[in-house]
Amino acid sequence: MSLKTPVMNYMQYRKMRRLLQECCDLDNGRCLILDSVCVQSISYTLLCNWFREAVLPLDKELQIVLLSKDNLKNCVICGKSFLPNSNRAKYCPMCSVLECRRREAARQRWRYTYSE
Repeated sequence: MSLKTPVMNYMQYRKMRRLLQECCDLDNGRCLILDSVCVQSISYTLLCNWFREAVLPLDKELQIVLLSKDNLKNCVICGKSFLPNSNRAKYCPMCSVLECRRREAARQRWRYTYSE
C-alpha cells in the first residue's frame, strides 16, 4: 500500500506558509536540517516530515483536511467537514453539542407534559 502525498489547494498553501513561521528549523527561508531552501515552502505537496509531525498539528483543521481526506464526513446540520470519532457520527463537534441539548430539552418537555 503506497501512501499518497497530500496536495494542497491555494488557500491551504497560504495557511501552510503562515504555519511555516512556527517551524524551529527554518532560518530566513532556509532549512537548518537540509542546509538548503525549505522544500515545504516551495511546494503544494506535503513533503517535509518535520513539518508534518511538529508544525502541522498547530492547525488542527488543516491537518485533518490534508491527512484524513478519506475519513472525512459532512455534518448533517451545518455541512462542514469533520473527522468522526466513530462510524455513527453525523454531526461535527460544535453541532453535536447543540443537537444533544435540543434533544434533551425535547425529552424533558415530553417528560413533564405527559408524566402527570
